[in-house]
Amino acid sequence: MLRGVVLFAFVGLLLLQKSNAQVVTTSPAFPVANQPVTITVDVTGTSLANFTAYDATTNPVYIWTWIRKPGTNDVDAPTNVNPATAAQDAAKCTRVSTNVYSITFTPTMFFNRPAADIPRIGLKLKTRNWSDNKQTDVDKFIEFSSGFNASFASPTESSFFKNTGEQIPITVNASESATLTIKVNGTTVSSQTGVTTLSYTHTVTETSGTMQVTCEAVAGTQTKNLAFSYTIRSTTVNQPRPAGIKDGINYSTDATKATLCLWAPGKTSVYVIGDFTNWDINANYLMKKDGERFWLEITGLTSGVEYAFQYLVDENLRLADPYTDKVLDPDDSFIPAAAYPSLKTFPSKAVSDKWYFNRLAVLQTGQTPYVWQVANFQKPAKEKLVIYELLVRDFFGYNGRNYQNLIDTLSYFKRLGVNAIELMPFTEFNGNESWGYNPTFMFAPDKYYGTKNKLKEFIDKCHQNGIAVILDMVMNHHDVPNPYVMMDFDFNAFKPTANNKWFNTDARHPFNVFFDMNHESSYTKKYLDTVNHYWLNEYKVDGYRYDLSKGFTQTNNPSNVGAWGAYDASRIAILKRMSDKIWAHTPAAYVMLEHFADNAEEKELAEYKASEGKGMMLWSGFHGAFGQSTKGESSNSDISGIYFANRGWTVPHNIGYMESHDEERLMYGNLQSGRSSGSYNIKTLSTALDRIKAASLIFYSIPGPKMLWQFGELGYEFSINTCQDLSVNSNCRVAPKPVKWEYLSDPARKSLFDVTAELIKLRKTHSVFTNGDATVGSGSGFVKQVSIKNKPFNPAPTTTATMNVVAVANFDVTVQTPSVSFPHAGTWYEYYAAGAPITIANVSTGIELQPGQYKLFTDVKLDNTNPITGLEDGVSDLVTVFPNPAHTRIKVDAGPLIITQSQLITLQGSSTNSIQLDAETWDISSLASGLYVLELKTENQIIRKKIVKQ
Repeated sequence: MLRGVVLFAFVGLLLLQKSNAQVVTTSPAFPVANQPVTITVDVTGTSLANFTAYDATTNPVYIWTWIRKPGTNDVDAPTNVNPATAAQDAAKCTRVSTNVYSITFTPTMFFNRPAADIPRIGLKLKTRNWSDNKQTDVDKFIEFSSGFNASFASPTESSFFKNTGEQIPITVNASESATLTIKVNGTTVSSQTGVTTLSYTHTVTETSGTMQVTCEAVAGTQTKNLAFSYTIRSTTVNQPRPAGIKDGINYSTDATKATLCLWAPGKTSVYVIGDFTNWDINANYLMKKDGERFWLEITGLTSGVEYAFQYLVDENLRLADPYTDKVLDPDDSFIPAAAYPSLKTFPSKAVSDKWYFNRLAVLQTGQTPYVWQVANFQKPAKEKLVIYELLVRDFFGYNGRNYQNLIDTLSYFKRLGVNAIELMPFTEFNGNESWGYNPTFMFAPDKYYGTKNKLKEFIDKCHQNGIAVILDMVMNHHDVPNPYVMMDFDFNAFKPTANNKWFNTDARHPFNVFFDMNHESSYTKKYLDTVNHYWLNEYKVDGYRYDLSKGFTQTNNPSNVGAWGAYDASRIAILKRMSDKIWAHTPAAYVMLEHFADNAEEKELAEYKASEGKGMMLWSGFHGAFGQSTKGESSNSDISGIYFANRGWTVPHNIGYMESHDEERLMYGNLQSGRSSGSYNIKTLSTALDRIKAASLIFYSIPGPKMLWQFGELGYEFSINTCQDLSVNSNCRVAPKPVKWEYLSDPARKSLFDVTAELIKLRKTHSVFTNGDATVGSGSGFVKQVSIKNKPFNPAPTTTATMNVVAVANFDVTVQTPSVSFPHAGTWYEYYAAGAPITIANVSTGIELQPGQYKLFTDVKLDNTNPITGLEDGVSDLVTVFPNPAHTRIKVDAGPLIITQSQLITLQGSSTNSIQLDAETWDISSLASGLYVLELKTENQIIRKKIVKQ
């Protein structure tokens, strides 16, 4: 069984499955689940072939077998333990010869299930441990008989090619004595009564067309009908395509027709096989050739009906249409109906024992087009972007991973204030539970998250709410079974051949995964240009974030990381050409790069055509520096490079972030290795969250586009390597992560959300945060500060449109008194102290900061400031504070609650000089007027109350 992917849609397979490699046979030929069966597997051509380390006792071969649990998609696999132990001895195979293994067991006893629960089993052979990489390479299935049965022992294929004059040996087996009759195109050629086997050799006399061969097996009142077909090889007709026919599926006003076109350079013949051919090869579906393309008009279609199909290329390569917008695969059976209602079933007759041939394209005439409510969305300016990176899979629980739930959650994004959502790759990928960086079909949204029209509705709804949608696009590489990867592919070496027009045989750069694209190939350029145009126009996405864009090069540095990151003029030319193509049809489209190359190269890309409102944007990750700071470390904590001007750029086109999908969570680092001093301990949850607030103030204050990774606004604390059982292991990096929406009901986490939302609101409301001239302190120190002058600089502003700002935070675990640089002397207002005024006599002024304390100063007092919005969410109504407002003293009535710890703090979390007289009474007479927070801790919760000091 494929580890992590159970392909149980493989129903209806014949008992004997023959390929160029692994062959499975059974004795008896028609096994019964409650009787012994001997399974023999020839592993020739698989990874288990010529297994020289075999030893029956110390290094055996095991059967890895499973059944589906009745009424579910779950499996029962009692002996499937890895690595195998002595408890799995029942699954040991006997070595018959070098490449042949067998095992005998009674299925009902082996699985401890009644025969009715075992209509079929799946199987593979493996060594003791998967990590040995010694196993048969595809899943095989055996069906168990119930009553009379019959099958072809020869031929084993249901449809194949023959030449005139060739012979076809035909053998039919029956499970009991029967009358067996073989017919060719309806004419009886052989028949016997009272037999269990009938053999006949048929000579092909036809010169063209497709012939049907049937066998009727009759035993008393029971009848089994079998069939296969053969097609006479024909020469492909050369004929120009009709005008306007493009690669892919072409629809017209006539809903009974569709024209298919496949770009297949160097190929000789292409047949269309599908629902309309009953998945048999049919001479009438041989495509015509026009240069490097093959085309055929399909007729007799019914409007609104979905038809699955494939291309059979040069008689041995099965490909789905690379331009299809819907792909069927065996994993579809695991997609919840809530995500994709009434999903078309993968046809059983289309199943191949080669997993990479199990992808089908879908065509459907007469579709109802999506009606867009927002036809021309006005995208947020690049410098004002606050992007929310999101993986649908890990944003909701198992049955909720779909676009409809995203639509229903838009109010959350509105409250947070982000103006762009970047969806991790959702073009068709292998499996279901994936990050999406293993793309296979670039024009089809993966069905795991919903229908294509539901995706369009999500994008449309985002636009109605002022939110741009960015697609994380994977164009460095593709995975099998992408049709262009497989068009010229060595399946033994499992990599593209030198003849492949789109992909390199070997990657040209380090850290490549799957199959590296040749971005200098004219074939690749045309293909990718079409992909880029498609999503911008058909789905109205607002732009792309190109994954691993540094790999868009043919400069050959397969292992030299330093050389790969150096200035590469050819890579720059590739990216400029691609961007120009995009901007030619969508001038305002975002082009974002995960690049991490030489600064001179990134600067050139960022500034390219920036004067025309274009220019590329580049990821600028400072996870390491911010992570050091929030943990209380000063080394390697320089964040100055997150500001574009500090890199010598003239445009704010670097997308800064503290976290992304590729890095460890800041909160995980805080809780695992945060420093402490006295009672101040970063490993304490509330303190760890407050550290993220401090980092957020510095982060969002710096001009330039920003990105946050999902749930960072709630202090998500699970490691990137968290497994589904909540253990932490590097093998679980891309495994599904816990979904923690309950964080919203935790006041401390909700407070982080509110602080984040408030900072985003400041960026959106006041231009100084996006267009000002900033001075970002450099170096690795505990105190971080940002000073921003508005443009033009006004040392005595009277409105927020011309105000200046200063942000400062102490990331040490002890008190610090840094010299804070202000743009000018005079009156400033402390944002997190309800706008309290402070007189700055010197532009460099020492300000005392408690551990983790952060301050924001503006030289124009900001109205409607509410930095503690939502602070009392979840507060127990059993706690009463009175009087409130108060002048000198407050009393606390906690009712039945037992308070273990209490403190009166400022809104930014700093301690105060108030005096707790007893368990219930506080003297606040020495406090300045303003808002404060009384924090009370019980054994299992933190309760916060707002206090107004008059």
